[in-house]
Amino acid sequence: MAGGGSASNSSSTTGVRIVVAGDHGTGKSSLILATAAESLPTNVPSVLPPTRLPVDMFADCVPVTIIDTSSSLENKDTLDDELKTADAVVLTYACDETSALARLTTFWLPELIRLEVKVPVIVAGCKSDLADFKQVIGLETVMPIMKQFREIDIDTCIECSAYKRLRVMFFFYFLFLFVV
Repeated sequence: MAGGGSASNSSSTTGVRIVVAGDHGTGKSSLILATAAESLPTNVPSVLPPTRLPVDMFADCVPVTIIDTSSSLENKDTLDDELKTADAVVLTYACDETSALARLTTFWLPELIRLEVKVPVIVAGCKSDLADFKQVIGLETVMPIMKQFREIDIDTCIECSAYKRLRVMFFFYFLFLFVV
């Protein structure tokens, strides 16, 4: 069910649309590929076409389509439309860039508020394998942000690595549980 309502009534017929958004280079496309494919290609495209997960990936056999997005200004209208019609959102930041987390609070979360996105959101800390663990952002830093933006239904934050295939399925599994 698109547009932020309860998906339980129509999800078995229309499927679930999960939109992945975040700054350029935060690992959006790699996260999707690591979930949908057997292996991660060496050259990951900057934006993937809509990706349908295998219907048997989830117990309810509900079709799940993941929408990759571009963060470029030229694609802002498309991004806005995708976020407004999403059943759930994965919002990414790069664990190896300390400034990436600030963009969640200065741009992405206010943008979800501006667009009146009322669907479950999971914050994805991508590229955890590249993080310098002396300066790792860590979930203890993200949790206050989740509390600061109470008007957004931020369900959880998970750090992952598409390259090492660590915790990549959790995002879509959690969101699937929240929208079905």
